[in-house]
Amino acid sequence: MACLAAALALAVGSGQLYAQDRDDATASPTSGNHSASAISATGDAHSATIVVRGFRVTGVGEHASAHITPASMQALADEQYTRLTGAAGQPRLSVAQMNEVAGVITQRYRKSGFIVAQAVVPAQSVGPDQVVEIRVLEGTIGKVVVQGASHYSARIIAAPAEHLKGQSLQKDDVDTALLYARDLPGVAITSTFQPGEHTGETDLIMVAQEDKRPYVFTLGGNNYGTDVTGRYHAQAGLTWNSPLGYGDVFNANFDYAFAPAQSLFGSLSYRAPILPVSGLTAVFGGTRSQLEVDSGVFASLHVHGPTSTWYGGADWKFINTPNLQALGTFRLIREESKLNSSVMLMSDERFDVAELGFSMNHTDTRFHGVDLLQVAVRQSISNRSPSQVDLVSPGHDDSFTVAKLAYTRLQFLTPTQRLYFKFSGQYTDDALTPMEQFVIGGPDNVRAYPIADVLADRGYYTSVEYHVDAPGFADAVSPFHARPWRELLELETFVDYARGWPVGGNRLNGVTSKEVSDIGAGFVFRLPRFHRFELHVDAAKALSSLNASDGKGYHVYARFGFTF
Repeated sequence: MACLAAALALAVGSGQLYAQDRDDATASPTSGNHSASAISATGDAHSATIVVRGFRVTGVGEHASAHITPASMQALADEQYTRLTGAAGQPRLSVAQMNEVAGVITQRYRKSGFIVAQAVVPAQSVGPDQVVEIRVLEGTIGKVVVQGASHYSARIIAAPAEHLKGQSLQKDDVDTALLYARDLPGVAITSTFQPGEHTGETDLIMVAQEDKRPYVFTLGGNNYGTDVTGRYHAQAGLTWNSPLGYGDVFNANFDYAFAPAQSLFGSLSYRAPILPVSGLTAVFGGTRSQLEVDSGVFASLHVHGPTSTWYGGADWKFINTPNLQALGTFRLIREESKLNSSVMLMSDERFDVAELGFSMNHTDTRFHGVDLLQVAVRQSISNRSPSQVDLVSPGHDDSFTVAKLAYTRLQFLTPTQRLYFKFSGQYTDDALTPMEQFVIGGPDNVRAYPIADVLADRGYYTSVEYHVDAPGFADAVSPFHARPWRELLELETFVDYARGWPVGGNRLNGVTSKEVSDIGAGFVFRLPRFHRFELHVDAAKALSSLNASDGKGYHVYARFGFTF
């Protein structure tokens, strides 16, 4: 606040009651039949009065979105003049009353987010029209200064705020620029202000605190697999923040399935901001998995083959406010899946796909909740699959259009209780390959069924979950670094439901619509100070009559992870 006060004092003119403008102070009195009245900072401001016929507000910019315009501020001054003078024939006002009107204008500016704006009654000679000037010093941003950056380029950190230079200092504009800067990985950004070089200017100081290490390692495991793909998974990941000092991010992940040892999975991605557009990011990456089936009913066939996806595109966060973020995405994708056996080629599917997406994150301050929305449309561009028979999905179409929708509502009930409502689905009129079908079953879907137990061209999934932090002992001190239990233990109950349908040629395979549901419970246990350890366990029992592929009517999913 001290630096704000300093900036304000400089803008107003060294803290004096009225700005001392050299030209006004040395101007000759207005000639004519009427003598000019002088307003200065000397004398008894409470007792001295002069005849005033109105106010003229100057220095107001056009800020329609903030409801600040020359017309609106003039109307406010006129309203205050009427309030002070009423119907007086020879209205006389003291300097203190004039300053009161300037204070009302200042207050309106501050409420509209102009955090250093000030309206003043400058030293002046009132002309024959007996109209007093009220001058507004809106306060503009002078320089954008970055402090504390070593690995990061200062230009990258300052980029979201550079367009503010020379503009009026508005809180919302500064907050948005800081939110974009805080999206940069591996660095925390705080801000302050200092007086600028010129009168009315305020410099924005962006203070960067970079992480001690630019990279993060993760290790973990889960039992999300099946007897065909490998029941247990060991996982490792690397996130390298800003390897080029450009606000870019490199990610690499590896997943090995075992018991039995059946498959490998790997992914790479790279993201980099595109200047000077705030929130615009280039995205490149790929995934590849290798399936090896050497056990179970397919062991004699030795089924094996790779599946890969390569993509490039861009993300644009075009709205970035404290309570609303909106993101547009575009991807060009090349996807391939091939399965061989010891006897023959079973399938070889190759498509080029374009995807256009939109996502939104909204904080509902009125009803204490959070809304997450995702919408995407995928359109095949070309089918590069060989012409031979596809034994895995022989009825699929050569081209497709798929629409996807996902929505989550997080509703806070109390500080330790909350509800989740989840919905996701997809719609198409085309028979799809397994790479594009809607997946039902698994730890993020109907949890009583194995992962991808049901594949459908059209389908949807919905869930209601209740979460509570350490019920009955949320505020009790734990033995883990004396943290309260509410930060370490979370219990949950849930109900899942999903339904899927085949389309077109996939109906000819004898596939019918399938409906599955379950009920279950679980917990999450965290140790933030022990390498951010997290253990998540869910157990679910099927409510539907559809038999799972593993022959069970229940499933228990567990995963754990460490961050280094």
